[in-house]
Amino acid sequence: MKYLLIAFIFGGLAANLSAETITILNPNFDAQVLAPGTATGYGFIPITDWSQNDAANTDYSVYNPVASSYPGGVPGGNNVADVFSDGTTSSIWQFLATGLQANDTYTLTGYAGYRLDTGIFQPGLDGCYGNAMVEAGGNVLNAAVIGGNINNGTGCTPGTFTHFTISFTTGANPAGLGQPLEIVLETLGTGSQYEPTELDFTGIALSDTAGSGSAVPEPATLGIMAGALALCIFRFRRRTA
Repeated sequence: MKYLLIAFIFGGLAANLSAETITILNPNFDAQVLAPGTATGYGFIPITDWSQNDAANTDYSVYNPVASSYPGGVPGGNNVADVFSDGTTSSIWQFLATGLQANDTYTLTGYAGYRLDTGIFQPGLDGCYGNAMVEAGGNVLNAAVIGGNINNGTGCTPGTFTHFTISFTTGANPAGLGQPLEIVLETLGTGSQYEPTELDFTGIALSDTAGSGSAVPEPATLGIMAGALALCIFRFRRRTA
C-alpha cells in the first residue's frame, strides 16, 4: 500500500514539474493563406480568431513577409499580425477557453518584429514599442506594463524579431479567478501622429504548470509516472515471493 502511495506522490510531482500548453487559436496568424509579400489590406482588416480595437489612427492586417522585410524569415510560421499605431495605442486580443486558476504559474511567449522595409516611416518609426499581457475579467495578471514590456521599450533592429517571455504566478485568490484567460497584444502609441509605431506579432504561446490547458501529460510526466508504477510492481513481486 505504501508503494502505491509513493507512486501517486511521484505522479503528482511530475504533473507539477511539467508545463501544459493552453490552446490559442491562430497563434501564428496563418489561418489566412497569403502569397509571399502580400497582405490582407490596409485599415480595420479582421484577423481570424482575434479581436481588435479599431480606434482612430490604427490599422490591422495579416502580412506574409519576404526577405526584404525579414531576411532571417518568420519564426514559427508564414504570416504575422501587423498592428500599426499612428499616435493611438492599437491592440488585438483573444479570449481563451481556459479559466484562470489559483496558485498557478503562467508563461506567455511570442515574437514581435520590426520590418526592414517600412519606407517613409523610417527613421521616425519606433519599433518594438508595445506590450504583451495576460488578463482575466479585465485584470492584467502579469507585472505592471509601463512604457512597453516587449524588449523593455528600447527598440530593436529593423528586419529582426524580438522573442519575449512573460511569466507570473497567481496567489490563492487572484483577481479574475475562474474567468476566461485573455491574450492582449499592443502597439503603444506615442500620442503624436508624427511618431507612428508598428509591430508584427507571431508565434504566440501560453502555458501553465497546473495543467489547465491539456488533459494529456507531457512525455516527461508519463516517464516519471511509469517509473513509479514499475517500482511499485517490483516491490510487490519481491514481497510476495
